[in-house]
Amino acid sequence: MELREIRDLAIAALVLAAVFSYKGFDKIPEFTIFFPFAILFVSVSFLAHEMSHRYFARKYGYYAVFQLWPLGLGLAAALAIVSNGSFIFAAPGAVVIFAKADLWGNVKHLSLKQSGIVSAAGPVVNLILAAAFTILGIAFGQIFFLGTVINIWLSLFNLLPLGPLDGTKVLHWNKKIWFALFIISIFALILAMVFVVF
Repeated sequence: MELREIRDLAIAALVLAAVFSYKGFDKIPEFTIFFPFAILFVSVSFLAHEMSHRYFARKYGYYAVFQLWPLGLGLAAALAIVSNGSFIFAAPGAVVIFAKADLWGNVKHLSLKQSGIVSAAGPVVNLILAAAFTILGIAFGQIFFLGTVINIWLSLFNLLPLGPLDGTKVLHWNKKIWFALFIISIFALILAMVFVVF
């Protein structure tokens, strides 16, 4: 992993941890309690999401690297402040996949299926981690449910079929898989809102 990629991932994780912890200026004491845990949970969850994209892209033979998106960072901070933490814009950066060329100079891109699999990998990993954090929360304490919420939101947000988000590519590849992942994420979020209170 390149030094620049590590730096970009660290900055993105810190900003996401801050916006997941922020609930308004009147709740700064709560922020100081949740922020250290959010750093840990976001680092695990966000890194797993992005590295799963990177792993599958490289498995298909493409060079892939995470790059920070400054506008996305700004939107994440601004929307968290405006909404008092009610809406998290979870796209501070993305794994960029570069086209490759063969010996004759022919440029090759990911196929529709490959792109769909690469894109679906992130949300799938987050749903698995959400289940793991739920088990940890039941076994060891409510604070782990913060990891549940973080992972569910990362999955649901990225599955939105908008612009360059994962959902667009998964939907173009396989509508049934996109629908299943999206419904599971919505159902998980509803359960989290009912049973998890922060």
